Amino acid sequence: MSSLAVLPLLEALREIADDPELLHLHDPDALHRQRTELIASEHLHAWLITWPPGSSSGWHDHGDAGGAFTTIAGRLTEYSRGGAVRSVGVRDAWSFTAAHVHDVRNLGTVPATSVHVYSPRLASMTRYRVLGRLLDPIGVEPAAAEWGAA
Repeated sequence: MSSLAVLPLLEALREIADDPELLHLHDPDALHRQRTELIASEHLHAWLITWPPGSSSGWHDHGDAGGAFTTIAGRLTEYSRGGAVRSVGVRDAWSFTAAHVHDVRNLGTVPATSVHVYSPRLASMTRYRVLGRLLDPIGVEPAAAEWGAA
C-alpha cells in the first residue's frame, strides 16, 4: 500500500485547510468534538474536527497511516510519547509517521477547529492508557465513518 510522502501530505493539508467554508461546517458552541470526513480515498484521508474547550483525543496512534494536522481556528496542544509537547496555532502544520502516538487537547477557553490528513487511508487506531510513565495499548479500533482522529 502506497502512501504520500511528508511534503505532498503537508501540501494537501494546506490546500484543504485554505477553504474558508470549513469554519462554517460545525457548531462552535457544541459541547462535544464534532468530526466531518472531508476526503476518503485510498491514498488520502482528511477530517475536519472542532474541539470544545477542555476536549481531548485521548492517547492513540493511526495504525499504518502517517499524518499531518493544522488548526484553522483556536490552538491545540499535542502531547507525544516520550514527553514532547507541541502547541499548534492557526496555520501551524505538523506531520508525523505511522509510529507516532499522541494525545491532542484543546487547553484554551475557546473552541478550536483543525484539519487532519492521513496517508494511506486511516484504517485503524490503537488506543492507549497511561500507566505511570508508560503507555499501555488497550485496544485497536477499526475505521468507522463516525470517528475522526487527531
